[in-house]
Amino acid sequence: MAVGACIRGFQSSMRPVIAVDAMHLKYKYKGVLFVANAFDRNRNIYPLAFGIGDLETDASWHWYFSKLHKVISECPNLVIISDRNISIENVWHNIFPMVQHGICFYHMKGNMKHTFKLKKRDKLLLYFEQAAKSYGIAEFDRHFRKIKGNDEVAQYLESAGLHKWSRAHMDGRQYNVMTTNIAESINSVLRFTRKLPVVHLIDEIINLLVKWFSKRRDFALKCTSTLCPDFGEKKLRRRLECASRMNVVKLNPVEYNVVNGDMDGHVHLTNNTCSCRKFQLEQLPCKHVVAVCCFLKLNVYSMASRYYTRNTWLDAYSDTIYPVQPQELWVILEDVQSRVVCPPNANVMPGRRKKLRVLSQGEDIIRRKCSRFGVLWIVNYVKFS
Repeated sequence: MAVGACIRGFQSSMRPVIAVDAMHLKYKYKGVLFVANAFDRNRNIYPLAFGIGDLETDASWHWYFSKLHKVISECPNLVIISDRNISIENVWHNIFPMVQHGICFYHMKGNMKHTFKLKKRDKLLLYFEQAAKSYGIAEFDRHFRKIKGNDEVAQYLESAGLHKWSRAHMDGRQYNVMTTNIAESINSVLRFTRKLPVVHLIDEIINLLVKWFSKRRDFALKCTSTLCPDFGEKKLRRRLECASRMNVVKLNPVEYNVVNGDMDGHVHLTNNTCSCRKFQLEQLPCKHVVAVCCFLKLNVYSMASRYYTRNTWLDAYSDTIYPVQPQELWVILEDVQSRVVCPPNANVMPGRRKKLRVLSQGEDIIRRKCSRFGVLWIVNYVKFS
């Protein structure tokens, strides 16, 4: 299932980055729900397409990617982010041969922890996180050299592809997106809905999209800032404060050196680059670019990608999603009415069905106790950057 308003909004107004994931259904016949999500620039989930299959197999992912390809067609510079599921690795390039694939660095860390039986606070995990989050190649190499003390771990990370999980080896197409946390978020939103039969599950998803589109459209209409308020505007204002304490040295009409206390930045206005690489990866002016704009009295907002602007954000929610009408009003073709669809064969296991999701490799559990009432509860702990 793909809603037209979501597809049109993605094609016109969303960064071409999609996170894909699958979650287990909890109703009688089980199965998995495949989900593809985009990221709007106000930190919101933007669902694109849903699919239901039996298991996470090569055939199921091939079917889902084929359907996803049909609805989004050929999207220039598309990037797909996922965990390191072997079936996704096997089939994605057959459907999207020109698409760049990225691996969620958090799941990569969990796989690394599980494969090599590392302890929670092992220094190799710390070095990996520092290397993954490094913006520059020199900084990455400094942390990765520490990992190379263990040849097996270093070879494992290199075989996965440094450009898939390392920020320093990414290009601007990935927009600095390193995790599939947006897919994990939709998993949490649908945790109760996944216990419903398929028809009711789809109805609830449609109702959720109707509510989200209406609420976010109203919020965007009331917004008076140039950029999206909860991400672009806040980030740029913080960088304006930092830039006020920097010195700018003009090298030539298009190149400037920004002197900073911890790390200087070499800005090239024609190429839209900065040596810190934040400008290229985020497509949002870094503090060095902001300092140059203030020095030259340029409009700093003009340096931001259109995906961060309030107008583009509003366009993403401009279409209206309508709820499904009562079944009595449906117009059903005769060939569809003549079909008999039987439920899948499934053995219902005895006992109460699980409600909490199964933890991924390397995930931890936090046990918290209320200081006032002494009630103990368990929280699945997932840390994202």
